[in-house]
Amino acid sequence: MDDQDVFRAIVSAQEQGISAAVATVIRTIGSIPRHVGSKMLIYTDGKIVGTVGGGAMESRVIAEAQQVIQSGEPRIVSYTLNDLSVGDAGVCGGTAEIYIEAILTRDTLLVIGCGHVGKALAELAKWMQYRVVVSDDRAELCNPQHIPGMDEYVVGASTSCR
Repeated sequence: MDDQDVFRAIVSAQEQGISAAVATVIRTIGSIPRHVGSKMLIYTDGKIVGTVGGGAMESRVIAEAQQVIQSGEPRIVSYTLNDLSVGDAGVCGGTAEIYIEAILTRDTLLVIGCGHVGKALAELAKWMQYRVVVSDDRAELCNPQHIPGMDEYVVGASTSCR
């Protein structure tokens, strides 16, 4: 498994609306199991794609990542890998700094009606980085040619009130 697998997993999580965190080794001193730039994606349930080194250090990174997902605040953590008996995260003989950042889902706005007001609202929401789903019973208004760049287009049947 390489960093490309991690990148693909990040894109997949974003497309599926799954929150996760990315851990990246940003600095090493001495002997460390992984090099600077190594990445790992951590899901809320603790499952991972990739690695930042394995063992106790990786377990601690997973726990930190779950906290980052909850708070949304990135952090840099440092681990010394010298002596397990004093609480170090390994025995490789070095130190690693790891940057952990959240990959959070975007809120979704559903715009029903793609006339001039709905179109303006959808475009504004997209500019504000919402995931935007537009819906209208008029196919000629609910399409990428009329409102470009939306995340989803749903042409629905009319539900008039009587």
